[in-house]
Amino acid sequence: MAWKKVASGGLLDTTDIEKYEAYIGEGQRALLELDLRAPAPDYIVAELQSQLQHHGVREAQVTTGSPLLRVSWRKGFPFLPVVVGIILGLIVLAILIVGWRLLKEVIAVIPEPFQGLAVGGVILVLAVVAMLVWQRRR
Repeated sequence: MAWKKVASGGLLDTTDIEKYEAYIGEGQRALLELDLRAPAPDYIVAELQSQLQHHGVREAQVTTGSPLLRVSWRKGFPFLPVVVGIILGLIVLAILIVGWRLLKEVIAVIPEPFQGLAVGGVILVLAVVAMLVWQRRR
């Protein structure tokens, strides 16, 4: 079966993905390919497959090929936002877990009087990054 490409974009473009759902007819199969820049762990792929089946996405199949993550399904309900929401949620969860572990390791190395300052600096950096992303989206 040949696939017809209807859109492409970066990570920040995923919030606009639901507007492309109109290109997929009812009952047709759809494919979403995500270039994650790093291989997706097997537990993330398994959890994504589980969540899609749990939410009733028909014929959902998640495969990975190094950094490329492929999600295919048959359209029966507006599931593209559900698929993207689950993927983004899992990615954010993985980033938070790794970030928290890294922060704990970094804080443990910093002397006691400067630990509060280090945590404040990390929060400030995260706030600046969030503002830059928000400004780019406007």
